[in-house]
Amino acid sequence: MFSSLRRAAGDWVTFVLCSVVVVFAIPAHAVQAQPKCCVWRVTNAKASFYLVGSVHTLGEDDYPLPAPYEIALKDAKRFLFEFDPTRQTEFEKKLNAAAKYPPGEDISSKIDPKLFAWLQQNISTVNSDARRGKKSQATGFNSGLGYKPWWIAQHLFDKNAYSNVSASPGLDDYFLARAQRMGKEIRGLESVDEHVAVLGGLSDRDGEILLRDALTPQKNGAAQLAGMRQAWRKGDTAALWARDSRFRRGAPWIAARFVDERNRKWMPRIEAELQSGRPTAIVAGALHFSGPNSLVRLLKKRGYKIDQL
Repeated sequence: MFSSLRRAAGDWVTFVLCSVVVVFAIPAHAVQAQPKCCVWRVTNAKASFYLVGSVHTLGEDDYPLPAPYEIALKDAKRFLFEFDPTRQTEFEKKLNAAAKYPPGEDISSKIDPKLFAWLQQNISTVNSDARRGKKSQATGFNSGLGYKPWWIAQHLFDKNAYSNVSASPGLDDYFLARAQRMGKEIRGLESVDEHVAVLGGLSDRDGEILLRDALTPQKNGAAQLAGMRQAWRKGDTAALWARDSRFRRGAPWIAARFVDERNRKWMPRIEAELQSGRPTAIVAGALHFSGPNSLVRLLKKRGYKIDQL
């Protein structure tokens, strides 16, 4: 669900799942093969214009990328990510601030008491400062009481589910590094503050929903992640959208906040870029190009002709 949002690096607290409790079942969805990838070209724009669906976690076998990604990298002179990734340090600082309760408040009084008791028994925290070379230290859950539930949900870590990924950079990181080396212009579709507010503006109630969803056990997390990556490689946006269906059914207003509402807010900026006559690529999480309110469909409704490559 959170492929359209970048996680902060540097100082962080990871919440480690020590045991698994079945909250509700997760349906399996078959991935339908399609001879495409998550790159689209707007054919009636004034200049070369690409839409690029990103996955933030990839493995070594995902590289080299299919040819259309390299074509977009070569043709575009200007890259718009969800937010300007050259301002990552500012983003990390502001997101971390938004993740913490003010002095005198903590999560113990913000979520269901039964869930809080379960977290105390089953979750430990790992404090890490990679930039200073300090060794990670695991402590009890109570050392992380100052964090909001959405932050804990974003930083839950199950080493078994991710053992075969992250050996290579995610697509947005890869694009950023390549674009910078080639002297391309880097910008964002939303400001740093707007990007922080996607999660930072959640109520405690909605944050608890995210946390419960993150704690939902997956029968085979590694296989599900591999399936998502496979769907992305094949440009199968229907499969990508289907894999997010359980959360949309359970909390449609939160799902819309993460994807649909942001797509609509981005449209004036994207249309301005289309009319600028500058070769451009829009790089965002693959879910933004999936579903009934995808950027692709919104642009087509406005008369733009789009081919999937």
